Amino acid sequence: MGRLQGSRSSSSGKTTVNLRFRKNNGIVLGLNAVNERAPINLQKYMERKAVEAEQYMKMRHPWKNRTYRAENGLNAKVALERNMKKVRMSLNHSDIVWPWYGYYLEYGNRRQRAYPILGPTQREFGPRLLNELNLSELYRFTGNPKV
Repeated sequence: MGRLQGSRSSSSGKTTVNLRFRKNNGIVLGLNAVNERAPINLQKYMERKAVEAEQYMKMRHPWKNRTYRAENGLNAKVALERNMKKVRMSLNHSDIVWPWYGYYLEYGNRRQRAYPILGPTQREFGPRLLNELNLSELYRFTGNPKV
């Protein structure tokens, strides 16, 4: 494990222990494995929340359904980026209907008012994502770490 470098006691009665860890130490390897696992668990958490956000958008959009294409085109996608350092959730209108239709619904134009759903969903789910995030689950292994 660690090699004890020394210990000393202070006048307040606290004891300080200094340890030096080698690179192939089990503790160091375990911490490295945890750091590699956390972004993967975060991505899984965000994917579960993306399903909730998509359902939220489809149930609470402010426009009246006529063909249901716009509602069916609402989606939430999760991507792991930059060497597994960043997880991004994006809320979108589908471009399958018409490339401009989602923009039209979200922002409106001179003749038609806007029917925003992406912004309100962001405001609803942003704080919820952070409040419901359980850090102990991020660092949990589903199996033993491979060393």
